[in-house]
Amino acid sequence: MIKNTTRAIVLRMPKPDQSCLDETISEYAGKLKAVGHPIRLKLLCLIEEEDDPCVTDLWRCLGQPQPVISQHLAILKENGIVVSEVQKTRRVYTITDPFIKGIVAKVRAEEARAAEASPPKAKPASKR
Repeated sequence: MIKNTTRAIVLRMPKPDQSCLDETISEYAGKLKAVGHPIRLKLLCLIEEEDDPCVTDLWRCLGQPQPVISQHLAILKENGIVVSEVQKTRRVYTITDPFIKGIVAKVRAEEARAAEASPPKAKPASKR
């Protein structure tokens, strides 16, 4: 004989004063949307990794045309995620948003963890 062991799951909804506020949700949703593009996320990782990266450094690293990188940087600036500063003849970028800095740190940590877990790639045989 088989017993019926299904149980009802009761969800307890938080009181209105305990749930996330609409303003907070909208703010974070906008930030996540701004960094949701792969090129912008790569840009943020590079900005965090490099010392004072400029646009030229960024587009060379990503292999993308300079106008593409500039457009993505403009979106990040518009959303208050990065700021730029002129240093001599270079415009360098810095991440200013602590929430996004935390996301980038987690992405980079996950990347490092995955690199450690994967076996080293074999070197190609040299041609003589």
